[in-house]
Amino acid sequence: MAVKPWLWLALGAIAAAPAIAGDNYATERNAVTLSPAQTQFILRCGGCHGTLGVSPPRSVPSLRGVAGWFLCTPEGREYVIRLPNVSRAQFDDATLAQVMNFVTFDLGERSAPPAAARFTQAEVAAIRARPLNALPLRQFRRKVVTGLVRRCHAPASMLDYDRRG
Repeated sequence: MAVKPWLWLALGAIAAAPAIAGDNYATERNAVTLSPAQTQFILRCGGCHGTLGVSPPRSVPSLRGVAGWFLCTPEGREYVIRLPNVSRAQFDDATLAQVMNFVTFDLGERSAPPAAARFTQAEVAAIRARPLNALPLRQFRRKVVTGLVRRCHAPASMLDYDRRG
């Protein structure tokens, strides 16, 4: 296939354009660099949960400032990995552990218990082998979150997602 003459002209013009000294250097030098876990969260989860972990009320649960509460109980810890869109995510176990650590510790801010352990590849592999496929998800979430509110003093507002308005 022959290259169109106009393409050669355009490429030549780009190549001949003088580089501007320092062009965009300061901006690029100060740009935020995202970790692989942050990048994957934004690409795979941010559309629903919001890129900053804040989602529309009652649409999907917000994660900002609350996701760490799930690490307070073994049921909550397993719940966040067993969620269908988490357990079936197209990540290997190590990447999923990194993303969930970002969600629970970084987006969760100070909501994670001080002694909470980070997710490991082995733990994620074991938990995601039992996804929440066959039960009513809203009811199961309500049960888990009610336990977090009672046993860990998580904010009762975490139950608001489950209420129909």
